[in-house]
Amino acid sequence: MFSHYDRKGKCEWFEGGLGEFVSHFNRELGRNYARTECLDIVRIGGSTAKQPEVLVTDTTDGKRMVIERKSVVWPPDYILKHNNGHNFADTIWAETAGQFNDDCYELHVSGRQIENIEARRIKEIAKQIGSYITDLDSSQLPFRGSRPFGWTFNQANEHEHEGRKGIVVVESDEMRLDDFLDEDAKEGTASAMQKELDAASLKFDGYSDATRVVLLDFFGTELWEDDIPPLMCSLSIPVNIDEIWMSKREWVSDDRFDIGYERLFCRDLKADKESQEELR
Repeated sequence: MFSHYDRKGKCEWFEGGLGEFVSHFNRELGRNYARTECLDIVRIGGSTAKQPEVLVTDTTDGKRMVIERKSVVWPPDYILKHNNGHNFADTIWAETAGQFNDDCYELHVSGRQIENIEARRIKEIAKQIGSYITDLDSSQLPFRGSRPFGWTFNQANEHEHEGRKGIVVVESDEMRLDDFLDEDAKEGTASAMQKELDAASLKFDGYSDATRVVLLDFFGTELWEDDIPPLMCSLSIPVNIDEIWMSKREWVSDDRFDIGYERLFCRDLKADKESQEELR
């Protein structure tokens, strides 16, 4: 997957990471942009015009920049399925609170079954499985359940989960051939990118005097960050978008990463390259 879907709040600057993005932009390009105004705020009463997320101004030369953040999701139901998994695990932990905390235990379920359950039934099913687990003790493990679908509960290997205690929900499935249909994933992701760029361009009316930047966050399981830049050649970039960036994972260890950024498109650089090619 590109990014873990985990939005902490509605504030794009502090909780959504736009402050970190602007800091990165300043470091990479030698600018001094600082937040001027959060623009895309729903106001009480009347209609609210479409606005970018934030306006920043360079404290050195007064140059303005507006940023619109968009989420590119593929497959289209990824976030729904991802949230189903979280809701299932959260309910299991709530139902079994105070039990099985002496060591690490694994509840194995089918990820495909969890994904395909209606969201309103996730908690109901998790509570049912949780009630079975609360009647068990470690001497009965491993235990295989069959209702409401197949699941297993066992003590985890001592080398798994880095010393964590409690219950870990493990979603597992055998790989299928259609998991490897990269071309479909690339085509679908490119189409989703185009849709979000077209929507972002509507936010930039009235900001022709500012640099207009779109930051794309990617959510899904089919592709990696390196698959994204080549997709740009198939897109039609709206004329009022000056730069496109993507958030990406920068790995600091085998299992931990920080959020970084990569520029995918810059109209000024593209124009310079085209001019140089014409002179040759």
